[in-house]
Amino acid sequence: MNSNTQQIPAWWQDLQRSNPILAAENARERIQRLMRLREAILESEEAIRQALHTDLGKPAMESNLTELLPVYNEIKHFKANLHRWMRNRNVGPHFPYLLSSGHIQYQAKGCVLLIAPWNYPFQLAVMPLIAAIAAGNTVVVKPSEHAPATTALLSELLPKALGDDVVKVVSGDGHVGTELLKLPFDHILFTGGERVGKIVAQSAAAELIPYTLELGGKSPVYVDESAPLEATAAKVYWGKWLNGGQTCIAPDYLLMNRSMVPLMAEAFRVASSKVQEGEQAGGPSLCQQIHAQHADRIRDLLQDAVAGGARIEVGGRWDDQGLRLEPTVLSGVTPGMRLMNEEIFGPILPIVGVDHLEEALAFVRNRPKPLALYVFARNPKVMQRWAMESSSGSMCLNDVVIQISHPDLPLGGVGASGSGSYHGRYGFETFSHARAVLSNPHWPNLTSFFYPPYTPFKAKLAGWLMSWMR
Repeated sequence: MNSNTQQIPAWWQDLQRSNPILAAENARERIQRLMRLREAILESEEAIRQALHTDLGKPAMESNLTELLPVYNEIKHFKANLHRWMRNRNVGPHFPYLLSSGHIQYQAKGCVLLIAPWNYPFQLAVMPLIAAIAAGNTVVVKPSEHAPATTALLSELLPKALGDDVVKVVSGDGHVGTELLKLPFDHILFTGGERVGKIVAQSAAAELIPYTLELGGKSPVYVDESAPLEATAAKVYWGKWLNGGQTCIAPDYLLMNRSMVPLMAEAFRVASSKVQEGEQAGGPSLCQQIHAQHADRIRDLLQDAVAGGARIEVGGRWDDQGLRLEPTVLSGVTPGMRLMNEEIFGPILPIVGVDHLEEALAFVRNRPKPLALYVFARNPKVMQRWAMESSSGSMCLNDVVIQISHPDLPLGGVGASGSGSYHGRYGFETFSHARAVLSNPHWPNLTSFFYPPYTPFKAKLAGWLMSWMR
């Protein structure tokens, strides 16, 4: 399902003509647009759930919790706060500008491009769209070709809700994405893998286009000796179960004192048994891998680890079609294995034993900065050390994944896991230009003291000012 690439420049021109209209809208008008989007989503809920089931085999409850609920919450958050965020922000007087007044004005950037991934194909297309529309921009949305049912739904729903002059949905593969990157957008937000993220960054840099990259990486879990193992295992197991492990901030591997690994493995077996019992009572609730090639990659990672001496403690079973792998916990994992050097992006959790906290901190610091870091501990000193001695896009203590749903916390990476952020106010500011505005009176013109010619008196005055400001 490819959009006609020859039409893309004309569509972009249409959106350019709409830019001044949207940029001039007040908060009430922008909120009305978001409310129309909300109503359209409400009317299409069942179709959205069906599209997500077609693409990823998502259970209805998981679609509600991970795709629809975050979108509704984001719209509600913008409705409550957009008036305040859009106001000019005054700045205080500073010498030598005591007679001046200054403020920051948030302006729409213009026409922005959103490139969405396949793992949460509805949420990760619509969440940044909400922020971009609220900031007064026109938008091109490029969904993933690997989620064709959701892409088809978005292509119909978004222009119908917001207007064809406000948002265009462009479907297609990487060739279409390449054509889009040739256009001079005013901002690009890309969500996906590091390889394509580098291509987006290079294309944007060539045209001096600001960009936001939401990538991924290997998000570690550290389990301290003070942590309650059964509760920890239940939370981490859920984080690997969610969306079939295909979550950018999913726990990627677990670090803990090697003496505790057998106890942790047993705690995971308990967590798995509880889920399996619920599955028998309530029906299947595990997402499938997006397509056969991705499933084959996950299978190869697992086989490579087992061949290298890792042991399957929990899980390891595929369904008949080979697209669903139950969450699988491995012990005996070594740093040289493939699954410790690639983002897993599937329901496999390696446990890596360490001798002490310092070794765990060094293990994480010596690798690319992750999108998320998870620490389970009751000892506040341990949590403080991770907070002060590590770097990650986000950190969550004694839980996993849930930090992404807090409306006042940004979603964003650092280093190899991305740049920039959005969600709530952070999204509004990402898609806005914070323009500095300074107003000076006509009289008295204090700065005229420093106009040429530079007389001895003026030099003396400048010297006094330098000594006072130092």
